[in-house]
Amino acid sequence: MDLGKLKDMQIEQMSRKKCLPKSGIEVILHMVEEIGEVCEAIREEKGKEAFEEEVADILWQLNKLCWIYNIDLEKVFLKKLEKNAKR
Repeated sequence: MDLGKLKDMQIEQMSRKKCLPKSGIEVILHMVEEIGEVCEAIREEKGKEAFEEEVADILWQLNKLCWIYNIDLEKVFLKKLEKNAKR
């Protein structure tokens, strides 16, 4: 499954639950919180399952941010790979 499809599924679920993000700042703040939880999972050695859940939460927030700003994450990531290959 591609990243666009995952984002579409997520936004559809959030729409049904009436919990779409209101602003980019709201999403960034949640993303920073999730990054902190990834750090905590590593620091406290909570195990792979806890780490995976927190990484998924970061992707959840990143997808919301891409939705707000109409960014095709897969497209910009591939563009970044190409740019880095030329360095």
